[in-house]
Amino acid sequence: MKKYEYKFVEVSAKSNFKMKPGESFEECKKIILEEAEKGWQLKQIVTPFNEKLGVYGAMGYQIIFEKESK
Repeated sequence: MKKYEYKFVEVSAKSNFKMKPGESFEECKKIILEEAEKGWQLKQIVTPFNEKLGVYGAMGYQIIFEKESK
């Protein structure tokens, strides 16, 4: 049976007036490409939310990578 290992990378949502729209997601894309070069495959991107603030209180992104264990 194949075994897999997982890597979790957090990208915080940035919020200030100097930010360009989509800048946090651009950081996600950069990380995905860097990790792909290291042999990691993108599994999923999750946008957890702040339970106190609801959906509008997004905290950032959780990027989940997977690769087969050796």
